[in-house]
Amino acid sequence: MAKIVLIDDETRLQQTLARFLEQQGHEVARGSSFREVEAHLWPGRFEVLVTDIVMPDFDGLKVLREVVEVRQCSEPVVLITGEPNLQSASEAVRRGAFDYVTKPVTKDKLLEVVARGLRHVTVLRERDQARQMEIQLLKNLASLGESASVLTHEIRTPITSLRHALRAVGDKLGIEDRVLIEEFVGNLNRIERMLGETLSFAKPLRLHLQPVAVAELLTGCLHELQRMPLFAGMTVDVAVPPGCKAQLDAQLFGEVLTNLLRNAAEACGGKGHVEVTATVGPAGLVLDVADDGPGVPPHLRAEIFKPFRSSKDFGTGIGLAFCRKVVEAHGGTIGFVPQPDAGACFRVQLPASGAGQA
Repeated sequence: MAKIVLIDDETRLQQTLARFLEQQGHEVARGSSFREVEAHLWPGRFEVLVTDIVMPDFDGLKVLREVVEVRQCSEPVVLITGEPNLQSASEAVRRGAFDYVTKPVTKDKLLEVVARGLRHVTVLRERDQARQMEIQLLKNLASLGESASVLTHEIRTPITSLRHALRAVGDKLGIEDRVLIEEFVGNLNRIERMLGETLSFAKPLRLHLQPVAVAELLTGCLHELQRMPLFAGMTVDVAVPPGCKAQLDAQLFGEVLTNLLRNAAEACGGKGHVEVTATVGPAGLVLDVADDGPGVPPHLRAEIFKPFRSSKDFGTGIGLAFCRKVVEAHGGTIGFVPQPDAGACFRVQLPASGAGQA
């Protein structure tokens, strides 16, 4: 059941429209003027407002302004008009009205526009709820990040000790038992990496910007990654214009590139091809990291940049969220670019003020 607010100074029409809505199970708060129902017209207190345009003193356009502009309600406002040229109704839509219906108002017309309004407000409230959850999560992570350095030390110290102890034990065992020990050590390494990603994401960012050669930064990232077994079967092509530079925090942006390249290798199962291309234009620097892996399923594309959302059995869902945090701190954007064939492409765009060619 939804709460519909109805304003119309024609008593008979008001009663008829209210009956149509109540027959559908809706709760109707009705009145002949804005003042009679204004207590209901605040964000979150109603689902749809239906109001006549032509009314004495406080007409429908004034109602619209009060509800949308002054009270900041995102709930749909539907206007009723009897004007043949629909000029005022069209103007109202430009000012923020959801829709309008013309007189004579039939039951079918009213219920159809109200049903669309209800679907619209449902989507808006689900979006707002998701935003609030993400904001709260980021606030909690920011609080955690204030003591991230201490946590990192306190947790990594026993992990390091345990790793050394396991390897010492492994040296005294047979080959079969030693393989088991190495598996334990590998799991510890993975835990330490997930811990580092989570705390890096939580830690407040403090950028140290300086002109950075993009090709050199990429070369350094690849040099580190190619030491990993995961990259043993990967080929990487880099196409960066000579002298391409950008105002970057080299360490943080290097982590972004490392994350994107490692994600590409993991998507390919360690056997595939990655292309990194950079272009500089009037809008700034555009950097693409594309792989020939299986790609990202359409139903996951809206979620991949949210923290703790991962399609991998061994992932934290922090990597791409951290990338977005760093890129946006640089004033840029990061997004997924659908590919015509298999594979995935992630595009980083930085503003022109921070990019150029020497």
